[in-house]
Amino acid sequence: MNRFSLTLLFCVLVSGCNSEPVFDLSSWDAYQKSSAAIKSKLTNDDARRLAVALDYLLIEDLPRNTINGVGVMLSSPLANPDTTLDRLKPKIENRNAATVIADLSNKLNADISSAEARMQSLESIAASVEISSASYYWKKSGYFEQPVVEFSVYNGGNSPISRIIFDCFLITTNRPIPWARQQYVQDFKGGLQPRERRKLTLPSGGQWSDPQLKDLVDAQLKVVVLNFADANGIMIIPVDRDRLAQERKILAQLH
Repeated sequence: MNRFSLTLLFCVLVSGCNSEPVFDLSSWDAYQKSSAAIKSKLTNDDARRLAVALDYLLIEDLPRNTINGVGVMLSSPLANPDTTLDRLKPKIENRNAATVIADLSNKLNADISSAEARMQSLESIAASVEISSASYYWKKSGYFEQPVVEFSVYNGGNSPISRIIFDCFLITTNRPIPWARQQYVQDFKGGLQPRERRKLTLPSGGQWSDPQLKDLVDAQLKVVVLNFADANGIMIIPVDRDRLAQERKILAQLH
């Protein structure tokens, strides 16, 4: 064996000895052992980041109503081994901790950028729905006073609107947290036609009926259009805002 071959063999051996451990999902026991080997080489901060990545990778494709269900997260003792292996194997098999974290960070960055670009391109469409005369006040009804949440909505676009999702919140000066906040879904019988304006009075129970709100001096009702549907019921802004917020939160935790 010549000197070059010996040198090459030495480099391969050294490389193999210094390589980072990777995930093995051939079985539950293999996954547990490989996870322990990986975590033993991590700092506390890197271990935290890896745990965040694994938890998210396990639930990212689940329907939203089951994401917070019992037994979903890896940290739960009720997590099903077969389900965990099936969901994680295509995402982390034969990858080390740094690669798993980097791959997820890159994916989240791409997904967030794409969602934000779609939202920005549709801002002009969303702006065609105008809100005016938003007001919150208390009105006497029989022997009692009841809160009223009302405003006008105008379709400044070129197509009929069948449904609008509103975000309504009550604020006062120098207070960043709203006194009351609620999302409403309003269906329009016959549709809201182009250049048509309607006055809406929304249900105002719950937090809106807190008696202390009646005495607020500079209260302002703010109404934001989150999304709306065309005549066929198709939402105009195809962006899951809750998922986008979750992705931003996870990305921040990975850094």
